[in-house]
Amino acid sequence: MLERLPERLRASDAAILEDSGKGLLVPAAIHKIIASCIRANVPVSADSKSELRPFKGAALLKPNLREAEHLSGVSAAEEGVSTGSPRSFWGVGNAELVITRGGLGMSLFTSGEPRCDVATSNQEVFDVQGAGDTTIAVLALARAAGESLVEAAVLANAAAGVVVEKIGTATARRDEIAARLPAALAAAREGFA
Repeated sequence: MLERLPERLRASDAAILEDSGKGLLVPAAIHKIIASCIRANVPVSADSKSELRPFKGAALLKPNLREAEHLSGVSAAEEGVSTGSPRSFWGVGNAELVITRGGLGMSLFTSGEPRCDVATSNQEVFDVQGAGDTTIAVLALARAAGESLVEAAVLANAAAGVVVEKIGTATARRDEIAARLPAALAAAREGFA
């Protein structure tokens, strides 16, 4: 995998590291992958269920709230995760940090900026399987396309909203995301008010 990576990066605009804690993405491999991506000028987005510190150098990190609490040792009810800047908890440098909060949307943390919450629309949830994968994919795609982190979060909320209304592992088609986007935008605007 590491030998073929430089060739693959030449045709890539972004890279996503999805670490499910199964042993493939060990810290040494993560460091080599991120270093290769940085050399190729390919931004890395990472979603890890284990530790975030090895992903230093990634452009964006996306734990969910439960993972953020576990990784930081700070409860959402405490200062750090809910209102502070948890990027310092994990030593992730200047990476953008997106903490997904289920039906509450996302909390965004960027260097030098206050926390920004992007609310999501209320809807019926049938199955959350794949919602996190969809979210990181859309965040990475939108950021690679030049969208702001807030715009990327609104798009990711819309896409995840499509996926959770389906049973089992599901995908979100472009037309489905476009149909959900007005509700995602309205929820985000209300959340800012």
